[in-house]
Amino acid sequence: MSKLISSTLEQICLHEKRAIISGPFGSNISSKFFVESGIPVIRGNNLSLDYDKFFDDHFVFVTPQKADELKCYAYRNDLIFTAAGTIGQVGVIPENSRYTKYVISNKQIRARIDTKKIDLLYAYYWFSSPWIRAFLIRNNKGSTVPLFTLSEIKDLPIIYPESIDEQKTIISVIDNISKKIEINKKINDYLAYQSSMVA
Repeated sequence: MSKLISSTLEQICLHEKRAIISGPFGSNISSKFFVESGIPVIRGNNLSLDYDKFFDDHFVFVTPQKADELKCYAYRNDLIFTAAGTIGQVGVIPENSRYTKYVISNKQIRARIDTKKIDLLYAYYWFSSPWIRAFLIRNNKGSTVPLFTLSEIKDLPIIYPESIDEQKTIISVIDNISKKIEINKKINDYLAYQSSMVA
């Protein structure tokens, strides 16, 4: 096994300006700015506490002009974190996403991973893991609504094998487990539906 690297989210992101950003102030992206079509806004309902990588629907939209004003774009292969509200929600915008660009809401944080250091899906699985969720819960400073600053999200810890190949092997194992869990969920939902029809 290759050397294990202890790092942080910030350290595994691209070394470029705005590699990690928080969403706009709430007043700048309130419902009065929503339109029927345009640039989709990523919110908490697009992220998950499970290994559902991204829910690419049920969006609200802002105009392209408003999106340019907000300067909070997210693109394919970006990681998205919830910073206020449901602790531990993480998503990754897939290569085959419905839209080429999005805007993050005032409750989200967007990060761009340096994939020369670490595989994107390894980073996603790590940050959406139960132990990171437990870490966030322990360190939550919000009173009624869980809240994390950009600085706190940047400092999230991560440990990974130096070898990308080893990272991919770990990803493959997690993917297989995730698929089995999803199949079991579908079977349970079907059985519950059949039981309700009989009752």
